[in-house]
Amino acid sequence: MIKINLLPVRQAKKKESMRRQIAVAALGSVLLFMILGVSYASILVSVSGLKDVITNEEKEVVRLDKEIGELKNLEAERKVVLDKLNIVKQLEINKRQHLKLFADIAGSVPDRLWLDSLKDVGPEVVIIGFASGDDVVAEFMRALEKNLASWKIELEVVNQVEKESRKLSSFTIKLERPKEKEKEAAPKAGAKPTGPA
Repeated sequence: MIKINLLPVRQAKKKESMRRQIAVAALGSVLLFMILGVSYASILVSVSGLKDVITNEEKEVVRLDKEIGELKNLEAERKVVLDKLNIVKQLEINKRQHLKLFADIAGSVPDRLWLDSLKDVGPEVVIIGFASGDDVVAEFMRALEKNLASWKIELEVVNQVEKESRKLSSFTIKLERPKEKEKEAAPKAGAKPTGPA
């Protein structure tokens, strides 16, 4: 019987199998490293792109914050201008009211009556003056009541004084501004009734 030594063939097959396994493992490792490298490079590109987007968004936020600040400044300036305009309008209204008041008082002054002072103090106007007699003061009061119908008019003091060797009547009259409710009620009270009589 012939004996064949198969040991070297088995060892050669084993070595060949080992070489293949090592080659497959090496190739698998190379492929794995390539895949990981490509993935890492892709992640780096994505991160770089996101950093650019974040930088651009931050610049946009800074720009918008600046615009918001400018808008707030403009709104504050607008409010200041509107407040000033309202003050000017109120001053214009007050000026017209004062001019009308002074015109009404001046239109009520009869001959032989002189105004010494006129004080506008809040809701009241105080008139101090001289007249040739009490009847002239009474005439002045009637004219004031006619011209300032909604005002409350009170004669506070009438005294006889001597000025430059003449006897005159010194007087103080207090005018009280009408209240808002009285202003609204005044047209209703003066209105003529409608309908059949």
